[in-house]
Amino acid sequence: MSRHAGNRPQRVEGLADLPDMGGQVALVTGASDGVGQVVARRLAESGAVTLIAARNQAKGYRVRDEIRKATGNDTVDVVELDLANLTSVRGAAATVLERWDQLDLLVCVAGYLGHGARTETADGFETTLGVNHLGHALLARLLEDRMRASAPSRILFVASEAYRRAKGGLDFDDLMMTKGTFQPMLAYSRSKLANILYTREFARRLEGSGVDVNAAHPGMVDTPMMKAMFDHPVVRNVYPLVRRAFISPDDAAAGLLRVALDPALANTSGRFYDRGVLTELGATALDGDAGRRLWSVTDELVGLSAGDHA
Repeated sequence: MSRHAGNRPQRVEGLADLPDMGGQVALVTGASDGVGQVVARRLAESGAVTLIAARNQAKGYRVRDEIRKATGNDTVDVVELDLANLTSVRGAAATVLERWDQLDLLVCVAGYLGHGARTETADGFETTLGVNHLGHALLARLLEDRMRASAPSRILFVASEAYRRAKGGLDFDDLMMTKGTFQPMLAYSRSKLANILYTREFARRLEGSGVDVNAAHPGMVDTPMMKAMFDHPVVRNVYPLVRRAFISPDDAAAGLLRVALDPALANTSGRFYDRGVLTELGATALDGDAGRRLWSVTDELVGLSAGDHA
């Protein structure tokens, strides 16, 4: 499968047809917008009990109603989730565990890319790392036992090829990027590297459990977040040109769903896919020591204890 060149569209490896998801439960973060919304709709079309994790409840319910109407699937529901608030993350996990007795698929699509000055989450974390990594990590760990009990099951963390721009890897002495001038794109790249390192360590720890954990880059997608990346005088005029090479949220979702649902990928874990295609990782993402250290640091930051997970 060739990569895009110049302004030619990117290639995506998707499934011709999604498998029947009847009787299965899937939770999707970032499902009230863009790629996440398409993933949720496609899962609902395939018959899954589809849970839309949304920070904006009004928007979440509006999307729920739209998906129910479009698919005829009345088992689409909303779970309140603000990844920038660990209390909200714990509440969302508690809601899922209380209302649904199984969880077959967790797709972590929601993402944050800041612009300008550094900001913090409700818990005092740098927002990019807090939302993209810490919030999702806590959610997955709190749901881990339910996913073990529902095995075979899958967790998919949406990462990015941007991890390659995190030169030197994670700075464990300054994870919250309080030193020097804050660089939003570096923060984003590091958060995506964290996604991949965490995925690989999670997969190692879940080996033999029946729960597969993988990471995936959806591609360069035509979304408001992507447009915002070019909202700077130096590159703003370039956006209309490079936009021609972007793929639609529908195509991006197809690549993610291939990783999440393809029967041929069962029992494969700890891997990274680019637009649905298995892709070799760079050295920083293959650093097992960094992955293990990140695991421990993450536990400490989000307050995980032995009683929270297996």
